[in-house]
Amino acid sequence: MIIPVRNLVDRVRQPKSRADELIELRRRFDRAAGEEPDDEQLELARELRSLRGQISAALGGVSACGTCTKGVDYPPEGTFDGGHCCSGNTDYVFSDEEVASLAFAGTRARHLRAPTTEHAGCAFRGELGCTLTAEDRPNVCTRYMCRDLRRELFERGDVMAVQHLVDQLEDRYARFFATRR
Repeated sequence: MIIPVRNLVDRVRQPKSRADELIELRRRFDRAAGEEPDDEQLELARELRSLRGQISAALGGVSACGTCTKGVDYPPEGTFDGGHCCSGNTDYVFSDEEVASLAFAGTRARHLRAPTTEHAGCAFRGELGCTLTAEDRPNVCTRYMCRDLRRELFERGDVMAVQHLVDQLEDRYARFFATRR
């Protein structure tokens, strides 16, 4: 059996729990990258990638996403500044449909760069936030708007514009999900 070098590096550099998650996730990405999407799936995946970038840009400068668990005294939520939403299980946010939508739009296993810090929730959550680009993150990570974030966007006057983008993302993802069934 040939073991990819990247897996060996992860086993050395990462906590075991994160290394296990990364190895499995990369395997799933490699499998999805080998699929042949139909034209509709490909177009929807590309739209999702674009919308994730637009939403991330629209959220630029928000403070809610970096502070909601500050000072919480239980791991993984309180391990780093950041949100409860980043404390979830990697396999949960990277569902098979999420992996397919990301892979069809160009995300590859090599783009999945994780921090080398303590494993605190999602494999890509580090001291300074998510190590993935907005375009390479799952849709669920991009569209989630907690109460604190909504309040901040409302105070900035941006809540409706961001919600419109989120609604578009949810619509495209539902359509993508339907094409996979």
